[in-house]
Amino acid sequence: MYRKGSDHGLLWIFAVALLLIVFIKPKDNGSSYNSYFKDLNSELKQNGPGKPIVLLDMDRLDSNLKLLKEKIKPPLSYRVVVKSLPSLDLLKYIVAATGSKRLMVFHSGDIIMLLNDPEFQKFDILLGKPMPISALENIYSKTKKENFQNVQWLLDTSNRVEQYLDFAKEKDVKLKLSLEIDIGLHRGGFSKPEDSLSALELLHTNPKNIELSGYMGYEPHVASVPVIFGDKISAMEKSLQNSLDKYSNFVKLGKEKFPNLFQKELVFNGGGSKTYSFYQKNPGVVNDVSLGSALVKPTDFDVESLEEHSPAVFIATPVLKKIEGTKIPFLESLSFLFPLWNPNQEVTYFIYGGAFSAKKESPKGLEDNSLFGTSTNQSILNGSKATALEPDDYVFFRPTQSEKVMAEMGDIHLVRFGKLIGTWKTFIN
Repeated sequence: MYRKGSDHGLLWIFAVALLLIVFIKPKDNGSSYNSYFKDLNSELKQNGPGKPIVLLDMDRLDSNLKLLKEKIKPPLSYRVVVKSLPSLDLLKYIVAATGSKRLMVFHSGDIIMLLNDPEFQKFDILLGKPMPISALENIYSKTKKENFQNVQWLLDTSNRVEQYLDFAKEKDVKLKLSLEIDIGLHRGGFSKPEDSLSALELLHTNPKNIELSGYMGYEPHVASVPVIFGDKISAMEKSLQNSLDKYSNFVKLGKEKFPNLFQKELVFNGGGSKTYSFYQKNPGVVNDVSLGSALVKPTDFDVESLEEHSPAVFIATPVLKKIEGTKIPFLESLSFLFPLWNPNQEVTYFIYGGAFSAKKESPKGLEDNSLFGTSTNQSILNGSKATALEPDDYVFFRPTQSEKVMAEMGDIHLVRFGKLIGTWKTFIN
């Protein structure tokens, strides 16, 4: 009886072990190109440069621009976020398509470039973050005085206002100052309406050298509002309304205490790629909406509010080598086990470059190899045989953010109707 019961128990253990293996054994995640990437691969193999490049799908960009124009209409104004679209040619294309004459700039090098460019130097430029006074000195030394004075400088504390006032007196210039206010992101700026009064007092008492140009309240946290039950979009709209109420309190108190500063039309900037579409329905105090990344939609912007937008920017890099199986240094004798356990290690590909700030897009099912490590020279990718790649085929990635990848990789290669049509230069800070 003991032996029979023992054997019965062993059978149960064996059965449970088999079930566990079935459930935890990796599935084959691989598949070949869809028609979109199949056509791009053919075009790049025939006409591409044979190295890692950034691709910009102009048809998808146009589709995203159409959505933008449908969702931001007067009295709202659209402001182009320069850092997310780091190419003069790309900026020119977007302002021509939208009619916008407004830019948001985050880097001193970009400000200098734009203020010295005949097409952009007269644009309404608003800073997207506060600049140290040393950066202000540098920008002033490299631009014309009249262009320099057109910029709306963003300031987050009364101490910075005092620094900018001293600079303006020393250089005998008049600076436009916009106040950064915290409406829920908690990344700095005036946190309460009362906190901004000392800055407004300085603006009120020094009209010769500084003037109020508006406010900037950024609210990307709205897209991360937690939802347990209910609709995500509705939750975002409610969270945005809370932020706009905080925004309105700043403006209301400012008008009450210093009405003379609000006699002219001011810029009340807000929005961002993840929230811009809500403003047409309920702008509140905001009259100026900024966005850039939504037009090319990197992976960090895969959110519910941008579901209508299409990814338009990719990295494409060629396969240099294909090896059957997966062989790891010092583990050669065990390497045959890897594909037996994980079908996604049936094939090894070495690609040109790697360690991109991007996620693998096509073919589906390609994986990094944690044992082999990463490389910016020849990166290893594993996949099942279903990925069906050969040397000289291309692997496609989607950048996580557009500005970093575009600026680092040089030229932007333009695609229309699946064909390469030219390149645009990027600028590097």
